Amino acid sequence: MLIEFDALESSNERGFQRVTQLIAHLLRHQFVHVEDRGAATLLETLHRPDLAKLVEAYFDVAGYRVVHRETEGWAGILPDPERISLPRLRIDETIVLLVMRRLWEEALQLGEIHANGTVRTTLNEAYAAYEGIVAGSRRAALAASAFRDVLLMLERKAIVRLGEFDADAQDMDLDIRALVTSVAGDDFVASLEEIVSRPVAPAQDADAESPVGDGR
Repeated sequence: MLIEFDALESSNERGFQRVTQLIAHLLRHQFVHVEDRGAATLLETLHRPDLAKLVEAYFDVAGYRVVHRETEGWAGILPDPERISLPRLRIDETIVLLVMRRLWEEALQLGEIHANGTVRTTLNEAYAAYEGIVAGSRRAALAASAFRDVLLMLERKAIVRLGEFDADAQDMDLDIRALVTSVAGDDFVASLEEIVSRPVAPAQDADAESPVGDGR
């Protein structure tokens, strides 16, 4: 593979830079979405078969597959569970992710889907939905600030996008992207109730982890 990269750098320096920039971005954030700043240039790299082949080969060696969903405006890397261990999230983070998937599904059923399969809601509405799901369970709900922190983590991965804070409404827009269906697959949605009702041992805390599927 080093030979192919060296050959590209020698023959097409600009193409080499695009490949390395895309690889670096995916290593840091896992996904890239067309609505984010600078994403269009990164995604353009995957429209070049010769460049896309190098990116795919690089991640294949590491046990990841490159997924590009043009109709949903995103690309990213997902683990091959037969080759490497699935990434893990804290239980609270997993629950928030699954709530995002459920909200996206509910909007889909109502036909309230925007461009690139994005669902528009607000931070307060999402937090109310989260509280409703964990209410009555054996698990304490995250505080609103901690809930937002988890969303910021998901935003860094391009799964959601938070808008500007509205001081009058004390709220902000929250876009849930179709990407969430690939990160939190159907089996995870079905297990949401099981996760929130799972007994919490005295020594267990928010740092307990849950595996995240590859969305197949």
